[in-house]
Amino acid sequence: MATLNPTLSATNLDVTGRVFVVTGGTQGLGLAIARFLKGNGAAGLVLVSRSQAKGEKVCKELQGDDGSCTVAFVSADLSKAEDASAVVPKAAEAMSGVGPISGLVNAAATTGRGNLLTTTAEDFDMQMALNVRAPFLVSQGVAKHMIENNVKGGSIVNICSVAALGGAPFIMAYSAAKAALSSMTKNNAAELAPKGIRVNGVNMGWCLTENEDKLQRQNSGDDWAEKADAGVPIGRILRPEDVAATVGFLLSDASAMMTGSVVGLHPEYSDGMLSLVADENEGR
Repeated sequence: MATLNPTLSATNLDVTGRVFVVTGGTQGLGLAIARFLKGNGAAGLVLVSRSQAKGEKVCKELQGDDGSCTVAFVSADLSKAEDASAVVPKAAEAMSGVGPISGLVNAAATTGRGNLLTTTAEDFDMQMALNVRAPFLVSQGVAKHMIENNVKGGSIVNICSVAALGGAPFIMAYSAAKAALSSMTKNNAAELAPKGIRVNGVNMGWCLTENEDKLQRQNSGDDWAEKADAGVPIGRILRPEDVAATVGFLLSDASAMMTGSVVGLHPEYSDGMLSLVADENEGR
């Protein structure tokens, strides 16, 4: 039988020997993804964020004592085009002794509040700069790097949001930005497929991250998470580790035939459903 290209999908999430860049990788969702990748054999991790102190602390944690995974930090304000464009060259230099970059996770984001009447031009521009332009520039850089280095099985994962499907008026600019990122995911996937690079996204729902916890405690009280969990039919809202597992799948050869997909990961909401209640007497 002729050799298949791509090869048949793997039966595990092993990423042994591979190098990954994770934006927003020093806290919350990004950090959970980095931990997942290390746990599944990553040889190198480059974490990108603004905080040097936080980056050094997390690198020390992930590096550990066994030296099985080389971990580096790149300081960048991704709302600035020049910083976003510099991420991949700096990451490649940091991993020069390990290997070429084979995977990217665009996890850095900002969730600004504001509706049509209250959002300023500056607010709107910030949402687009960090949530759309930064993933575009980092993806552009890593795609060129993968092509130049003849990387096999390259994969890019964009952390999108269920808000891309419409969102809510009080997060108008954020919803628009995530819709743009979802569209860009599919567009980039079509362009890069002939190069052997896959591009997918995750439309994630409500997730108990550090930032969400801080925001919700201010707005809804310290017991917000318990109430949120109780309102979801499957039993709870997402945790970062849940999203990390889905991202790990999309970065691994288990998803070798997936590209241009935006995976729905939002147990509190089902696309097209008017209600998640089985008995109307229980309410809507």
